[in-house]
Amino acid sequence: MIKEGCRMRRISRILLIAGLLLSGCQTKPKLENLYRVEDFPQADASWPLQLLLNDLHRELSPDPNWLPEEASGSTQAAWRSLIQVVNPQPRMILAYEPSAAMRRELQDYDTLWQAQTIGYDALVMITGSENPVDSLSLDQVRDIYAGKITNWKQVGGQDQPIEIYVQDENSGLQTAFERHVMQGVPVVNPTLEWVYERAGVVRQAPAAFSPKEGALGFSSLIMITQVHPQPEIKTLRIEGIAPNEKTIGNGKYPLKLPVLLASNTASDATIAGITDWLLSAVGQQWLSDQGLIPIPEKK
Repeated sequence: MIKEGCRMRRISRILLIAGLLLSGCQTKPKLENLYRVEDFPQADASWPLQLLLNDLHRELSPDPNWLPEEASGSTQAAWRSLIQVVNPQPRMILAYEPSAAMRRELQDYDTLWQAQTIGYDALVMITGSENPVDSLSLDQVRDIYAGKITNWKQVGGQDQPIEIYVQDENSGLQTAFERHVMQGVPVVNPTLEWVYERAGVVRQAPAAFSPKEGALGFSSLIMITQVHPQPEIKTLRIEGIAPNEKTIGNGKYPLKLPVLLASNTASDATIAGITDWLLSAVGQQWLSDQGLIPIPEKK
């Protein structure tokens, strides 16, 4: 009986351990979102983040008939929407960092804005998928845009001129590129195109990126992977590091972009509630599902 009892206890321990192991392998239950807002605030976004803003509205607002507003089209326009001189209303934006000129404009209008990082995107260098070059250093990118490197063979590629692309000066990605990559060095000879402005008036503006083998441009990771993926475009490693959730989260990828929730008020309960929800475990998981990189947990 003693031996039988010992054997039964051993079997029980084995079953208990097996049960614990199996429970650890099971998929974690999806966190249920119980947060809702009755009246979603006026809102705007940087162009690559507009889809994220629309999805946030659908996630938190119970209004089944809601339709998204027309996108502002640029980061600086989103920030400018916080400036309300007449009959100001609480307003929030999802945006990249403002340019220095935009910060001065906000100050000139005494706009009391505040911003909170809710997650991260990344600035990515892009080229045609057939380009044999897979990686560039930050110095190489800077030298290419400064006109010091003009042929792909100088960076290990084929004997082919490099055609560089930039973005509109109001783009948050252009601001980030100038700040983190060029660092005060001017861009030389970007690809331009003539655009129609109004009757009888045309002007030159940065051309839309063309995914040719010799092209080099930049975008955001969420734009390339979620908003407008294109198989004919590939992202380049920077300093040998590919942009992904792990390398952006641990800071090894050098071109991490904070995504900010900014507002023109510190006292609106709805905007404060949305901010708190996005920073919660549920909200961070939701942002991850949408393609953003969550804020790393403090150790």
